[in-house]
Amino acid sequence: MGLRRIKTVVSHPRAELIFVSDNNEELAMKIAKERNCDCYPELEKASRCPNVDCIIVSTPNKFHSEAVILALEAGKHVFCEKPLCRNPEEGIRMFRTAMSCGKTLKVGSNLRYFPSVLKAKELLSNDAIGSSVFIRGWVGNNGWQLKSWFSDHDVIGGGTFLDNGSHLLDIYRWFMGEVEECTGFVATNYWPVAPLEDNAMGIFKFRDGQLGFLHSSWMEWTDYMYLEVYGTDGYIRVDNRNPNSTTVLGSKNGLQQTFDYSRLTPQSYDLEFDDYVDAIINGRQPSPNGFDGLRAVQMAYAVYESSQSGRKVKLWGEIEESLYRAFLGPKSGDR
Repeated sequence: MGLRRIKTVVSHPRAELIFVSDNNEELAMKIAKERNCDCYPELEKASRCPNVDCIIVSTPNKFHSEAVILALEAGKHVFCEKPLCRNPEEGIRMFRTAMSCGKTLKVGSNLRYFPSVLKAKELLSNDAIGSSVFIRGWVGNNGWQLKSWFSDHDVIGGGTFLDNGSHLLDIYRWFMGEVEECTGFVATNYWPVAPLEDNAMGIFKFRDGQLGFLHSSWMEWTDYMYLEVYGTDGYIRVDNRNPNSTTVLGSKNGLQQTFDYSRLTPQSYDLEFDDYVDAIINGRQPSPNGFDGLRAVQMAYAVYESSQSGRKVKLWGEIEESLYRAFLGPKSGDR
């Protein structure tokens, strides 16, 4: 992902790559030479690099918290890969640091910039299906990455529901609003990665009573994502099962309209970074922001907790309320 982000930065007309940093000094120096930029092997020194507005943290999950907090405290905006962190405790510290330092904390979510997802969001915002009632979907991959750090619990923090699931957890809140409680189940039935899960399912209840079901898997042999939103007047289907990229708008009487983006060149990473550059320049919060990233991690961990305890888990309490109010300020209104 780091190399992909580097490519996005150097091709952007309003951005400049100032330095790269990696604990593999030889690799960092090689990339710096290729990209004609500086190299800072030490993380603390890198965070204090002058003439830098933003630092992109593209590391294994275990190192997100330290790198993000160092950069924020050094006065930098931060773009952190998803998931924001390994667990909610790390996420709360990161979010509070961003708040106290007055800097933006963006969480990677190129899924928000898929044309099929953007179209679905547009339709929902225009009340194309009336009031939303429920959302359901799945996301995953075939476990191709499990021979790397993704199978190390200490490094990744959770299995497929934190890894892949965080993408759709973010989209679910973006589409449906705040989530308040959940019930979940996890299992490890194929890949030898216990205590990590290779399959997980969660049922969520949102603020206005809507329901959501999400299945995340490291056994999705053909990739990648599919979701549906049903409303009082119709439904929306987002199909990103490779090689598809379509959005379907349907009505209760059976009529359908299909928006097909399958032949478009993928550009979600470029669109995402361009939006973040614009956010920094214009002083607005990025999409998704640090609070969004924290909530996705909390949702994943609520599924883990529910699976272990056999009970539903609340996802909104005094801590979340205080963070929310501090984030949005006195004019935040109701959730």
